[in-house]
Amino acid sequence: MIGLVTAAVARELDSDLPLLGAALERAGTQFHFVDWHDESVDWSQYSMLVLRSTWDYHLRRDEFLQWIERVSQLTTVHNSLEVVQWNSDKKYLGELSTAGIAVVPTQFVESASEIVLTKPVMDVVVKPSISAGSHDTFRYRNMAQEMSVVADHISRIVESGATAMVQEYQHGIDGAGETGLVYLNGVYSHAFRKGAILQHRPDMSNGLYAAEDVGEREATDAEQATALQVLGFVEQKFGAMPLYARVDLIPQINGEPQLMELELVEPSFFLWASTGSADHAAQAIIAANR
Repeated sequence: MIGLVTAAVARELDSDLPLLGAALERAGTQFHFVDWHDESVDWSQYSMLVLRSTWDYHLRRDEFLQWIERVSQLTTVHNSLEVVQWNSDKKYLGELSTAGIAVVPTQFVESASEIVLTKPVMDVVVKPSISAGSHDTFRYRNMAQEMSVVADHISRIVESGATAMVQEYQHGIDGAGETGLVYLNGVYSHAFRKGAILQHRPDMSNGLYAAEDVGEREATDAEQATALQVLGFVEQKFGAMPLYARVDLIPQINGEPQLMELELVEPSFFLWASTGSADHAAQAIIAANR
């Protein structure tokens, strides 16, 4: 029995779950949808747990990591505790940048006084290093003029236990959008396009994550090459490819891809955006369960 792990607040919002469940049924594989924080669950009944829409984890990350550590004594969890611990704090971007991978330039700061102003007018995004779904993420189109608000935002982030990230807004995303590439057991599955969430004020009306404009897209050779560079780093760091990975890329000024985020915890696969992708995901899960 396989457990597809979600959260009570996210289960009805996750469009992947019914598609993935139907694909597992077609393959004759038994599974349950199960909430990670449900204390009544006997986790030992599952041969494998696959983290899916645990989209509230960032609000109680320590509890979530402790839960993974505990259930990992009873069954196999994908992705692993080691991977989730590393990837659930976006400071990993600094590690990838140091390794020579093109990453959106990011300053990690504990106070506004640490920000390095690279130009008189900086259009920036400020967000917590521990976050998901654009939670507590704001764009400041002229940071110098809004520095008191930025300073308060950074203080709030640090008080929450995270590090503040300051990223210059990448205007290439406004036209091209973002390309998300999904890999299963290290093999490319499909891609999708996501519109720029912060081009305008994001819609947070569902109370959990910013509403997203998502559509079909074919990844370019350059995007796939960048994604494989990122995943090669992950494989070398952890000794194996993760069961699932989503590599989110946006264009640099010169048009070449750069990494915005690497999603190894609970990424949406947007299975509806690519024919056959639900079956690909089901087969990857089944293969990992053998």
